[in-house]
Amino acid sequence: MRSSRVLVRKHLLQHWVRSGLTVAAITLAMFLLCSVISIVTTLDRAVNSEATQRLVVQSAVSLFVNLPLGYQEKIVAVPGVEDVTVFQWFGGYFKEDEQPFAQFAVDHENFLHMYAKDMRVAEGPRGVTGDSALEAVQAAMNADRRAAIIGPDLARENNWKVGDTVPIIAKIFTKQDRSAWEFDIVGIYEPLKSNFDPRQMFFRFDYLRETLEAEGMVDDMGTGVYMVNLEATADPGLVSQAIDGLFENGPQRTKTATEAVFQSFFIAMLGNVPAFMGAIGGAIVFAVLFSVVNTMLMAGRQRRGEAGILKALGFSNACVARLLLYESLVLCLTGGALGIGIAALFEEPVRWAVGGALPGYTVEPSTLLLAVGVTLVVGVVAGIGPALGLGRLQPADALRSEA
Repeated sequence: MRSSRVLVRKHLLQHWVRSGLTVAAITLAMFLLCSVISIVTTLDRAVNSEATQRLVVQSAVSLFVNLPLGYQEKIVAVPGVEDVTVFQWFGGYFKEDEQPFAQFAVDHENFLHMYAKDMRVAEGPRGVTGDSALEAVQAAMNADRRAAIIGPDLARENNWKVGDTVPIIAKIFTKQDRSAWEFDIVGIYEPLKSNFDPRQMFFRFDYLRETLEAEGMVDDMGTGVYMVNLEATADPGLVSQAIDGLFENGPQRTKTATEAVFQSFFIAMLGNVPAFMGAIGGAIVFAVLFSVVNTMLMAGRQRRGEAGILKALGFSNACVARLLLYESLVLCLTGGALGIGIAALFEEPVRWAVGGALPGYTVEPSTLLLAVGVTLVVGVVAGIGPALGLGRLQPADALRSEA
């Protein structure tokens, strides 16, 4: 075994450029494979983690058509409905448009309690934390029209803290004088679910509505969607039908679905993501397999003379074959370990980079284990053919080919 390790190391270092390029190719391939699989698992988790006891009420025409505010009282009266909040996309940016994040106008009186299972208030005014932070933030939002609560990633990226006033430049709800909207940060939340984006801001809907109405920018403000929390025993399907039945004759017909189904609509808009990503993953594995096979075929041709000498000295066919197979496995495992390590190490930077489009990006342990398995399979498949060929080679033929 010791002599085998020495020979394998000697072979790899003898052609260090080729070995290095092969390891680099495997490293890149495993990193990409982990990333591609993580996109699919993140999307699946986002759908599966969404609340089934929360409904989303939107216009039946389009998500971009607002619903009348008068619908809220009627929805609350539907049997099985526990609470309702407006949910209006704001669409602004801080300093640079190239760094977008989500902002939503909500009903401040009930929003925090409606989303108690999705997030918790981590910090409130005057540094309040723990169980009393929720009440402190709720009181601050009730008292301050410009109050807003933000996620931890948003606070860290922009160095925002509780008590700061931040200007947000609107792209949709533009003021008459084109000035920025100002929001007072009264709390920082912490996601309790992986799919709840830590880069969001929630603020008072009445601040948005009253400001626009006072400036004559809108006559009759509406909302993009209503988020509806259901009672624990309520049937989401029956409640959805009841809500849509209320507005069957307008003025805006509605389409109601659970939050999980609503989330799946967005994923469906991207196409068959699992199949697309699966095709990319397959192409990555094929490319790296082809690369390693090519490397091992060249190594096998270069080892013919050496194999003949080893066999003449009494080394068995299996021993000679194992040397080449070990070489293939060392190359693949080295590159695979680097690629898998980089994928795990760069999880946080990638999550930050794609947070707006793919909240909660996570490289699951199962993904890393799958990548390890793929690496082993590639190493064995790429090395087994050249290894068997070298093992079956007769000493005389091997030495003759070198003559």
